[in-house]
Amino acid sequence: MFIVDDQYTGEIHKFDNEDQAVEFCQEQDIIYYSRAIEYLSENDASLVDSLALAHEYGFTLDKLDSETLATILYQHNLLNTIEEDQTQ
Repeated sequence: MFIVDDQYTGEIHKFDNEDQAVEFCQEQDIIYYSRAIEYLSENDASLVDSLALAHEYGFTLDKLDSETLATILYQHNLLNTIEEDQTQ
């Protein structure tokens, strides 16, 4: 069993395998400008990390907005929380 600790929503998600956990993370997004700005200000106020990730994924500045940038960072942060539940 694999666990994703979503610190943004405060929820713990459990999956039968790692592929399901990764797929879940990649399907999550942050919509609405206000939520995106809030997430970015709390998790990457300088935008250094989120802009670096966007660059890694091939985005250019003209194709970015706050929601896309926040979603990229959110998915990255979720992927980094995936752990195998050793109690199973």
